Amino acid sequence: MQNQVNLSQSSSSSGAHIVILSFFENRPVLSTVILSGTFIILSGLFGLIAQSLLSQYQPEFIALIALSVLVAAALSVLGWWKVAGFNPPTEWRDSRLMVIPFLIVLGLPFLLGVKTTDAGTLIYFAVAYALTGFMEEGLMRGIVLRVLQPTGITRSVVISSLLFALIHIGNLLYRNPAIVFAQMLGAFVHGIGLSAIRLRTNTIWFPVILHALHDLALKYTNFPVIPLDVVQVTLLMIYGIYLLRGWKPK
Repeated sequence: MQNQVNLSQSSSSSGAHIVILSFFENRPVLSTVILSGTFIILSGLFGLIAQSLLSQYQPEFIALIALSVLVAAALSVLGWWKVAGFNPPTEWRDSRLMVIPFLIVLGLPFLLGVKTTDAGTLIYFAVAYALTGFMEEGLMRGIVLRVLQPTGITRSVVISSLLFALIHIGNLLYRNPAIVFAQMLGAFVHGIGLSAIRLRTNTIWFPVILHALHDLALKYTNFPVIPLDVVQVTLLMIYGIYLLRGWKPK
């Protein structure tokens, strides 16, 4: 009897998995809008709960942890860790293309030196931005970009970048609207470059690392942060357009 119950549960789970993947395949744009909308709702919900119950413990960081777990759970349920690009180096392609992005992300910010801070703050920022890189890239360049693949390269990159901008609306819980709008615009531009890197290198590890290092470097640069950020994401977008020009996936 126990074996029959387990088989029934397994069959039900497999059926639900097939239905989800079929919906992704037949309605890619609608699927990603639903995924992004769900993420926005849960992001706001986690943020409000953290602010209400754990306001003394960095509620934004707690919400970030919850969202990272959520993305990891989604990748596990879909069985998409490898599909999303969390693959070994043997499957990466054109790694040499990463020289310019790393120069943009790590070279430009420190041309005027490095802003010093205490070790505890550095560790906190490093962990927070590592989680941010995993969470946002895992969702947007991992799941969303993959679901949009049937729409074509250009559409998948543009639509996923637009949705990447929209998911930042949850930051209204922590920042003023003008800053959030600027973040959304920057996210769209940044998303084009990161999507191109994801597609050309056949791995999501580079976008995750670049995303995390970009955010972290902005905390320790001696340049004005906003102008530097604008320059960096614009350069990455231009480079991304160059990478995808005339390129066709194998």
